[in-house]
Amino acid sequence: MAVLCCLMLTSLAAAQKKMPSNRTKKMTSNDVRIVKSKPHVFIGYEREGKIEPLYEGESDTRVWLRFYNNSKWMVMFCSSSVPKEYGETEITYEIERYKGFGETPGTSRLDACGYLLLKAGESIVFSVPREHLAEGLAIKVNFLYEWEVDSDGSISDLEPKHYVYFYSWQIPKNNSGQSKQKRRAKQKRRE
Repeated sequence: MAVLCCLMLTSLAAAQKKMPSNRTKKMTSNDVRIVKSKPHVFIGYEREGKIEPLYEGESDTRVWLRFYNNSKWMVMFCSSSVPKEYGETEITYEIERYKGFGETPGTSRLDACGYLLLKAGESIVFSVPREHLAEGLAIKVNFLYEWEVDSDGSISDLEPKHYVYFYSWQIPKNNSGQSKQKRRAKQKRRE
């Protein structure tokens, strides 16, 4: 009887090993990133330069940034149109002080905005007044993943909030208003 019981348990164990597992592979951050070494969503520096202020009270210096969707899903954020020289869109953002003390400048907030949908792997250029990225300041952009929008197009306040930050320390110290490409080209000519 004991031998029969052992044979049955051995057969059962062997059968379980052959059966396909119903468990799926655990998903990690790298499974949803397109460029594995970069975050899902991030903002990168493009350039800094002089331009006529977009809104009253702003300086004539702006910083052009690029919002990257490095995830395999579509993301969306609040935006509106701007003249082409200010970027491809205007992105709604908030300003936070991460270092030091002092006043934090306000932004021109719209009562309503349209959501811009950014497909997986795409990016878009926008600009902000330089004073919004003064020493110790950061901008933060609220964004949503595509699955967080209800079928009727509404967005629930119960969903988690996602933010992507760009900090003033991320602006290159050797910045002279030139794009990275122009600086590289100038450096190659010198060599």
